[in-house]
Amino acid sequence: MFLKVQNLCAGYGHIEALHDVTMEAKEGSIVTLIGANGAGKSTFMMCLSGVLKPTKGTIEFNGLKLNNMHPEQIVAAGLSQCPEGRRVWAKMTVQENLEMGGISVKDKQLVAERLDAAFTNFPILAERRRQLAGSLSGGEQQMLAIARALMSKPKLLLLDEPSLGLAPIIVDKVVDIIKKIRDDGTTIILVEQNAFMALSIADYAYVLETGRVVLSGEGPALLQNDDVRKSYLGV
Repeated sequence: MFLKVQNLCAGYGHIEALHDVTMEAKEGSIVTLIGANGAGKSTFMMCLSGVLKPTKGTIEFNGLKLNNMHPEQIVAAGLSQCPEGRRVWAKMTVQENLEMGGISVKDKQLVAERLDAAFTNFPILAERRRQLAGSLSGGEQQMLAIARALMSKPKLLLLDEPSLGLAPIIVDKVVDIIKKIRDDGTTIILVEQNAFMALSIADYAYVLETGRVVLSGEGPALLQNDDVRKSYLGV
C-alpha cells in the first residue's frame, strides 16, 4: 500500500487528539477525511508531514517509515502539505512564494522548469507573478498555496481545508485543480469540512469523530449513507 497508517495516536500535552487511527491510500487516488471541528483532521495531517510526532502507531509511505523523520526529510521523500488557511508569505511576490516551495530542489534548472509548469497550470499566477502574495484574493492565494506545495513535485500531496472561506464558484475551480493533480499521477489526502465536495471527488473516505475513525468507504457510497447525510450534508 502506498500510504499505510496503523493505530496512530497523537496529542498535545495530556490531551490525546487521535485515538488508534488506521487508514490507507492507494497510489494515484484521492482519499478524504471529513469531520467536525476538533475531530482530529489537522492533527492527523501534521503527523503525516512530521510537524507533530505520534505517541503511538506507525506511518508508512512508499516503503519508508515516517515516524522519526524530520519534516524536511519527509518533503524530500515525496510528501508535501498545503496547510489550512493557505499561509502564503504575504510580503513576498507570487514567484518568490513558489521558489520557496522548491527550496529543497538544488537543481536551478529543475526549479525553473517547475515554475514554468506552475504558471502554465495556474495562468492567474503567471499574471500576478510579481505581485505581493498578500494582495491576492482568497481564491488566488489558495491556488498559490497549492502550486507552492507542488514545487517539490510530491508523490503525495496533503490538502488541508482547501475550500475554506472561498466562494462556491472558486471552490469549483479548486475541485477541478485537485482532480487534475490526481489525474497527473499525484496521490492526494484531502481534509475538508465541505463534506459534499470532498466525498464527490474521493475514491475513498474516512469519517473522524473525536479523534477516531467511525466510518469508512468509497466516496460515492458515503454520500448516500444516512448517518453521513444527516450529520455532514444537512439532508
